[in-house]
Amino acid sequence: MRLDLNLLAVIEAIMLEGNVTRAAASLSMSQPAVSNALRRARKLTHDQLFLKVANGVQPTSRMLAIWPELHRSLAVIRASIAPEHFDPRTDPTSFRIAITDSLAAEAVSGIALKLHAISPYARIAFSFHTNANSLEGIERGTLDGAVGMFPSLPRDIHVQGLRTDHYVCVMQSGHPLSKQMGLDEFVAASHVLVTPSGMDLGVIDGWLSLHGRTRSIAVVVNHFADALRIVAGSHLLTCVPESFVNGHGRPLVTEHGLVVRDLPFETEKLVYKLVWHERVHTHPAHQWFRSLVSDVCGTPAAGNAGNIEMLPQGDF
Repeated sequence: MRLDLNLLAVIEAIMLEGNVTRAAASLSMSQPAVSNALRRARKLTHDQLFLKVANGVQPTSRMLAIWPELHRSLAVIRASIAPEHFDPRTDPTSFRIAITDSLAAEAVSGIALKLHAISPYARIAFSFHTNANSLEGIERGTLDGAVGMFPSLPRDIHVQGLRTDHYVCVMQSGHPLSKQMGLDEFVAASHVLVTPSGMDLGVIDGWLSLHGRTRSIAVVVNHFADALRIVAGSHLLTCVPESFVNGHGRPLVTEHGLVVRDLPFETEKLVYKLVWHERVHTHPAHQWFRSLVSDVCGTPAAGNAGNIEMLPQGDF
């Protein structure tokens, strides 16, 4: 059987983009040429490989089965012939990364603008982050990296601490607990939980379980900004990272006169981490990109994040 490596590159691009038109653009090929290559790949594998869906294509079970080894093999081939040095000023390349919601407001624009200024021919795609989805994307090769908290990591995943943070409690200025709040009052109140995946438990609930306590969750949302808006119009509480309150959440806090209080129980520090797969660990372009992400997402406190702390199971 004769195998055309160009067909594998086309399959890889379609898998990464989830869309034939975008795959063609990423390969600098016409859409008919990509469609023709896909037909040849289907004939070669005796499988459809991709099925049409509303917003593009989705892989078949056969495609999902061959994808990890296919993507890993192509990465090895590229790394073996790649130049020893990467010049961001002239080299075109693409990066895919997921950013946790509490950092996304500052990190997405910061990374995109810095990348465009330094590497005008590069392309970047951002994804919505949950711990599970990001790790799956990194393992499958649909993500080059992710920034989140990641309580646990597989053995083939590399990790770099970026910054530390801690949760605070936010409420209306007229809330009965705005002046004084103990643990009993905290767990007795109703809360807005922020969780990208829609899970019913978060980091705060993991910490409370260590004290043998549970809280009442009235609303579950995916974004911290939504939680602040809900709290502004109700007597609900919400817990958010302090950096979000002092950063892109500050206009909402100021506009609605929200009150920020420390949590009434002992907690661990949050550690934001940048993670990536072994397959791109030594690639010059990805090493440069990770340095850029670290510069944007890290702070002076990141120097204290080298010893990664494992948090109770959470969603960020």
